[in-house]
Amino acid sequence: MLRVLTIFFFLPLFCYSSSCDSINLLSISNPGPYSVISFDELSGIRNGTDYDGATIYCPDNGMNLSSIVLVPGFMNTEFTIQNWGPFLASYGIVTMTIGTNALTDNEYDRRDALQDAIVSLKQEDGRFLSPLFGRLNLNSIAVGGFSKGGGGAQLLAKIDSSIKAVIALYPFIENPVSSDFIHNIPTMIVSGQLDIIAPPALHADIHYDFIPSTTDKLKFEVSLGSHDPLIGPNGASGEVGVRVLSWLANFILNDSCFCPLITSVPVFSSQYIFNINCNITSIPNRIDLNDSSFERVFDLYGRESIIRFNQLLLYQREDGIVFKKVIIK
Repeated sequence: MLRVLTIFFFLPLFCYSSSCDSINLLSISNPGPYSVISFDELSGIRNGTDYDGATIYCPDNGMNLSSIVLVPGFMNTEFTIQNWGPFLASYGIVTMTIGTNALTDNEYDRRDALQDAIVSLKQEDGRFLSPLFGRLNLNSIAVGGFSKGGGGAQLLAKIDSSIKAVIALYPFIENPVSSDFIHNIPTMIVSGQLDIIAPPALHADIHYDFIPSTTDKLKFEVSLGSHDPLIGPNGASGEVGVRVLSWLANFILNDSCFCPLITSVPVFSSQYIFNINCNITSIPNRIDLNDSSFERVFDLYGRESIIRFNQLLLYQREDGIVFKKVIIK
């Protein structure tokens, strides 16, 4: 017997519709529905002492916005991580990118830079001339970074329990020890299979293993990936951006709509492990698979597909409405 499970989600910021049942057929890796504005310290952002330079990217509308602060890696400038700004902000996540006081700052300096930048970001909510005046959710902030910046983000999670999520991109920590990772902050780690600067076996793999099993965690090793500071959300043909956005949506927006993407293995991954489950509120119903009102079927990336059993897919009706459904065999 075949049953169709129609999955209902709340979608507070990704406002294609009031739920995930009806969405536009756009790949999540493309820019999202929000127009994005950006501003820097010349516009009045506080100049923190533990970092050098800042840019904030935010959607041009919306309230109670969640945020992430990103710091670059060793010998990298703020520019190298700025492609994350327009991408995440276009999906409603305020993104602050910062530079470091010295290109050679270690992971602990980058940890302190992130912590200081959070102070500056929060002040934007109270600065009358800021585009973010009164618009931030001060209790929903994530941190992340590339290489030693990703190491610094993980180190900050240990000492600041208010952080809602960590994104560690190709992270590097010199001589990591297990005590550096004792925290309960949901952490996503991205690594590169061919990374010779931060080889996964010496960094990302150890970091993942050291994070307690009681902490939500994920490790995405990009097939043939290297230590590329510029690839950003385009890594693994866009699959890195999809998973990072989904992780943030799930943990800082409290939006389970994108959890199935977290638990689906990317095409361009040499290793993909996680310990989370998607607890989805669902309402089962029945449909006729020969119902001609369903004209086309797509996967979660918007690629045309065929009906597949026990897999979450998008079903487009002739009136253009799209439903997420699982056909259970």
